Amino acid sequence: MLIKPRRVIRNIEIFIFVCVFGLSLYCLVHSTRELTTYELIHNNKSDDISCHYIDGDDYLPTVDGTFSPAPYPIFFHDTSCKGYLNSRQMCAIESAAISHPERNIYVFFSGPVSKSALLGKMSIMYRFSNVMLARVHIDEYSANTPIQFFIENGTLKNTSWAIENTSNVLRFLSLYKWGGVYLDTDVVVVKSFDLLGENWIAKEDVFTINSAAISLDNYTLGRNVASDFLDEIVKHYKSDNWAHNGPGVVTRVLTRYCGTDDLTKMTNSKCQGFTVLEPKYLYPIHYNDRMQYFQHGNPENYPDAYLHHIWNRLTHHLKVPKHSLYSKLAQRYCPSVYQLYNEEFGL
Repeated sequence: MLIKPRRVIRNIEIFIFVCVFGLSLYCLVHSTRELTTYELIHNNKSDDISCHYIDGDDYLPTVDGTFSPAPYPIFFHDTSCKGYLNSRQMCAIESAAISHPERNIYVFFSGPVSKSALLGKMSIMYRFSNVMLARVHIDEYSANTPIQFFIENGTLKNTSWAIENTSNVLRFLSLYKWGGVYLDTDVVVVKSFDLLGENWIAKEDVFTINSAAISLDNYTLGRNVASDFLDEIVKHYKSDNWAHNGPGVVTRVLTRYCGTDDLTKMTNSKCQGFTVLEPKYLYPIHYNDRMQYFQHGNPENYPDAYLHHIWNRLTHHLKVPKHSLYSKLAQRYCPSVYQLYNEEFGL
């Protein structure tokens, strides 16, 4: 049977429409799925940092002009304004303290911490002689630094992601002032950093360098890099994009130091002696695979790891099953905190 030309054309038009519609629908679904992950990371805004500018009701010693840390310090910053540490944060601190008995661990709070909080479960932190809890007032802490006027202008008070952006600023500031290691509070340290040298950071993947763990010296290369981190914040700060002011800062600065934006080519020699580690050392499980931390697993499967990043923004709501990889890491590397919380660890 012969098919009329108009019918053929009509059938082709219908076929094209179905294909285009189907492709558009697929793209819409796919983009929505990606957007959901993006939103989990970037759009859960927590903007109240009023506690950073409160004096009084604070039972921690204050970091003032006389403060000077011991050599090779390790810093944690809490900018959340909740006024206490949870089990995951305390696990990070204990694991750093146990792995580095010869180093001092400094935990700086941007807001007040009450007496009742210090007498509660947080008191376990005082079991570790190399752990110090202290309060920082950001205005005073940034005085006489390249970021002083950025803080005084109130930029961090009038921004989205105020908690995260303050954390970004303070990590670079502490490393600029003192050198040492900065760590996020959602890590588990499993190995001493001593063999890594003084100036290092790690790729998250082939596209991004992560700023959750950074080590800088305070006299040559590291000092210059820290200064450039602060300069990058001041010149290119974006108030509505915290990733731009954290991982974005370190990626852009090191791209200049290494003379390439190809992370696979960022060797020690190309980067003027700065070490850009492979993900397996600090981010052995990518955030896309984060559920592996909450499933059965063994720490021995990650022999190269110096720490594990738990991606708390994406996992804070998840229970930590007893035989999961995260639970096994906690039992081994922060045993006191894990024993204190037991079944409630990670909640």
